[in-house]
Amino acid sequence: MTRSTPRTGLPKVVALLLTLAFAVGWAESGLVLAHSTVEAGGASSGTTTLAEPRLDTAAASSYGWLFALHEQREDFQATPVVQAKVAPTAKQKPAQLKPAQPKVSAASKQPTYTGRNHFWIPSLDMSDRVYPFECSRTRDPDNYMYRWGCAGTNNVYILGHAYGVMKPLYNLYVSGGLRKGMVAIYADGAGHVHWYKVTSWRVVDPTEAAWAIADQSVPSMTLQTCVGKNGQYRLNVRLVQFR
Repeated sequence: MTRSTPRTGLPKVVALLLTLAFAVGWAESGLVLAHSTVEAGGASSGTTTLAEPRLDTAAASSYGWLFALHEQREDFQATPVVQAKVAPTAKQKPAQLKPAQPKVSAASKQPTYTGRNHFWIPSLDMSDRVYPFECSRTRDPDNYMYRWGCAGTNNVYILGHAYGVMKPLYNLYVSGGLRKGMVAIYADGAGHVHWYKVTSWRVVDPTEAAWAIADQSVPSMTLQTCVGKNGQYRLNVRLVQFR
């Protein structure tokens, strides 16, 4: 083996130091060679390019920012997340709608029953003047409400045609609506007003008039009109005064 002389060894040492210095400088620059495989559009280029700095090749002095970031991240993770407490919104109760108050109109004026020789059945909207029908009359009644003068004591006898003035009463009977207690009102020739209510009724042949025209023990009224297909029968309704 040949021993190296100081003259020949020195250049080798210098060359080694230069090589190390060059390598260190290159590493500190943070640039490495890399092989680029993708261009714009995705095609392989096969060109050797200068790659961007990589973290694993960075010099120790360049890690400061990474440590600081790591510490901030740990602080962030260690800080409990304070969720803002949002006071629950009070649920508004639906507005209570007040029930509509019925409109109170002025009390309708009560009907008054006054006058002379007048007849009413309020429930049937009947309101008619009463004409006298004398016992001596031989002519058939017209379409008016009559008081027959041949009835017995305490028996106000009112008659009329079923097709005319007595039609509401006729319709009530035919429909089955005639009831005890129905009210009739009569103002006599002196202006005295009498109130009656139904107590009974009969349908008879015209020749059977005894019950209808008989005397009564209490103030009473009899209503007469025709019924039947041809008006061949008589409807006789008996009422008793209560006022």
